[in-house]
Amino acid sequence: MIARGDAICETAFRDAHTIAPPAASTAGGPSLSALADYLRRVTPIVDTEVAGLRTLPHPAQDRALLDRYIGAMMASEAQYRALAAAAARGDQAGVASALATLRASPASSLAASYGFGSCAESATTATGS
Repeated sequence: MIARGDAICETAFRDAHTIAPPAASTAGGPSLSALADYLRRVTPIVDTEVAGLRTLPHPAQDRALLDRYIGAMMASEAQYRALAAAAARGDQAGVASALATLRASPASSLAASYGFGSCAESATTATGS
C-alpha cells in the first residue's frame, strides 16, 4: 500500500514538473494571468493525485493517520482551486491567502509519519511549495 501511494505521488510530481512554471514579471512574481494559466494545467494533476490517494485501502493500523493525510491532501486540492480562481479574477490578496494556506499544509509531515517516502518529499505537488 505504501508503494502504491508513493507511485501515485511520484507520478503527480513528475507530471506537474513537465509544466513550465509562469515566468516572473518585472514586479518579481508571475502575473496573475500567467499564474492562472499555469494552475489551469496543474490543478487536474492535483485532482488525479488526490483521487488516486482516496482509493488506497485503509488498513486498521494507522487508519486515523492515513485519513488525516488524505484529508490534508483534499484540503490542499480545494486550496489549489481557490488559488486558481483568485488568480483568474486578478485577486492578489486571494492568491496570497491561498498560497499561505497551501504552504501551511500538514500533508508532507503526515505522509512522512504514515511511511510514505515519495509522498512526503513530493507533497509539494499539492501544497504549492
